[in-house]
Amino acid sequence: MTALSTIVDAVTRSAVLAEDFDPDQRESLIDNALPVAGLFVLVLLFAVFLLWRSMTKQMKKIDPSLPQGRDDREQALDQQLTQEAVERGEAADGTGADGRA
Repeated sequence: MTALSTIVDAVTRSAVLAEDFDPDQRESLIDNALPVAGLFVLVLLFAVFLLWRSMTKQMKKIDPSLPQGRDDREQALDQQLTQEAVERGEAADGTGADGRA
């Protein structure tokens, strides 16, 4: 059995089940699911709020006078090398810092 035939079979079965399903019963199921879905969304929002609050507290604990890390040093070196290359390019072109000759 191929994947395509499996998908077609599943769609056919769900279509047959949907035809046999009473519309009033379907509306009842949807209406009954609304409070559960709303509660689920509220719980997710509350969890996101707690995570945000915790992250904010942790970020405030970071000491700004800490020494630079490896990535910070590499980034500073990249910026320095880029600036030197720009200055060499400007000197070779005969342009100033503002890009004018």
